[in-house]
Amino acid sequence: MLTQRLSLLVAYAVVLTCGGAAPPPPPPAGGPITPQGVSQDRYFPAIPPANEFDTTTEWSDHRRLTVGDCPDRCRPGPMAWIHPRGAAATWSEAHRDSGEVIARIIGDGAYKKFNLQDRGHGQADTVYWAVVRRGKETVSIFHSTKPGTPDLVATTDVMHHDRGFFRGQSLARFIWSDKDDMVWGTCDGGACCRSPGGFQ
Repeated sequence: MLTQRLSLLVAYAVVLTCGGAAPPPPPPAGGPITPQGVSQDRYFPAIPPANEFDTTTEWSDHRRLTVGDCPDRCRPGPMAWIHPRGAAATWSEAHRDSGEVIARIIGDGAYKKFNLQDRGHGQADTVYWAVVRRGKETVSIFHSTKPGTPDLVATTDVMHHDRGFFRGQSLARFIWSDKDDMVWGTCDGGACCRSPGGFQ
């Protein structure tokens, strides 16, 4: 019981450190992101097997995502889960920048910001969140498993910590900015990454 409480305290401390409400930086001028956030580069890292994602409650997250125009005209949207890639906390910065999937998002309805698609008939969509270095910028790519769906590319805020900060444990969370949902996750052994996704 004590170990479980300690795990929860560590998880909340990391989210407070990395997942504050400060907005992410603006999209890079002339970078690889189009106005619609659709990738012009078809490269996406290899998709890991399901057993590489941590579904433990303390390290992953689930909630209803927000849709509409906040703060006055928003409402609860689809239920979604985010699971971190277990190995992410052991990577070097160079390994991360080469392009890796750091988490997966599963949703029971469409949510354009994270590229979740409506599959109909109660089928959940799975999106893989990768972080890739492109030129001088680090970007997030949200890859839906629904056939024919283009990847969505979004800005990424990388927050650096000391090497070994995560002690080998990866985490992933949905976080709230002043007006909308963002995603946050461990992206190497000494950094966490945050992205607002695309446009809802």
